[in-house]
Amino acid sequence: MASFEMCPDCASEYANPLDRRFHAQPIACPVCGPQIWLEGADGTRIAERDDAILAARRLLANEKIVAIKGLGGFHLACDALNIEAVTELRKRKLRVDKPFALMMPDLETVQKHCFVSKAERILLESRQRPIVLLERKPGTPIVEEVAPKQATIGVMLPYTPIHYLLFIPDSGLQNPSEEIHPLVMTSGNLSDEPIATRNDEARLRLATLADTFLFHNRDIRTRCDDFGHPGRCFPGIWG
Repeated sequence: MASFEMCPDCASEYANPLDRRFHAQPIACPVCGPQIWLEGADGTRIAERDDAILAARRLLANEKIVAIKGLGGFHLACDALNIEAVTELRKRKLRVDKPFALMMPDLETVQKHCFVSKAERILLESRQRPIVLLERKPGTPIVEEVAPKQATIGVMLPYTPIHYLLFIPDSGLQNPSEEIHPLVMTSGNLSDEPIATRNDEARLRLATLADTFLFHNRDIRTRCDDFGHPGRCFPGIWG
């Protein structure tokens, strides 16, 4: 965060011992904090700030694949209930049948699609936000192509503000509830390549994989693939 110079308002609050921000390190100011924007594969900037999140949600609800910059790299995301989107992602990523990990907005949604034991719930909600291997419920609309020939699904909960924002209902959709679908969240790379971390690197390496890019301008210092926890969590398999 050192590269984000405080605006006059933030600097005044941070320097005032009587202000609650005096001991606060994070900067989330819309003026001087990190910025987010949505960019097309051709480099065209489509939307910024709140509009970027809104546009990304609508694209995901319409069969598109979005590259999302997170804490340790990029994810490739698509609607896990849409067979065309998941099949297209497999084709582009050269992933024949290796399972995709999913992200769901909350525990209630996870329980709609999977059986969740007490131990698995504790893992899901832990601060590490691991991918937890869960038994798929009969009749779940999550498409078979997410994890071909598997009775289990790798699931994680959101762990950054961008993830949470992507799951907020969009009143502009014809049926707002359709937006709260589980999302495929697979590593932003071609199979067996390192995960992309820089914006310029993502533009170059993921241009054939993603339809759009949800970027932010906070640098990633350490490349980190999907989170995992020993036992019932398998990030190396559920990437």
